[in-house]
Amino acid sequence: MTKEETKKKKSTTKKTATKKTPQKSTTKSVKEVKVASEVIETEATTPKEVKRPSKKEIKDAKMVEKKAQINEKKKLEDQIDALVKEKKATKDKAKKKELSKEINDLKIKRNNIGKRDTYLSDVRKEMHLVRWPSKEEVIKYSIACLIFVLFFALFFYGIDALFALVKDLID
Repeated sequence: MTKEETKKKKSTTKKTATKKTPQKSTTKSVKEVKVASEVIETEATTPKEVKRPSKKEIKDAKMVEKKAQINEKKKLEDQIDALVKEKKATKDKAKKKELSKEINDLKIKRNNIGKRDTYLSDVRKEMHLVRWPSKEEVIKYSIACLIFVLFFALFFYGIDALFALVKDLID
C-alpha cells in the first residue's frame, strides 16, 4: 500500500467513527426535546391550568411593588445626600458644577420612580431631541423645492406638448 492509500483509509475511518456517535446522541436528545415541548404545550393549553390571580394576590403584588419603589427611592436619596456632602466639601468650581448636574439627574430619576410613561410624555421627550432648522435653512430649502417643482412642471408640459404635436401629425 502506498502512503496516499493509507491516509485515505485513516481519514475515512476517523470520519465514520466521529459521525456515528454524535448522530445517535443528538437524535435521541432531539426526540426527547420534541416530546418535552409537546407535553409543555399540552399542559399550557389545557383550560384547567389557566388560573387567574385572586384579589388578595393582586393586592399583595402591588404592595411588594410599592415597597420596592420605596426602597429604590431611599437608595437614590442616600446617593443624593452623599453627593451633596461631597459638593460642600469640594472647592473646585468645575467639580461642584459636575456634582450639581449629577444631583439634579438623581432627583429627576427619584421623582420618576413609580410613574408610568405616557404617550404624550414620550412625545415631549422626543421633541426636545429634534433639531429644528434655522430661518436661513428654511428659506434655502423652500427655494430649492420651488425650483424643482418649476423644473418638473415645465418638463411635463413639454412632454405633453410634444405628444399633442405628434397626435396632430398622425390625425
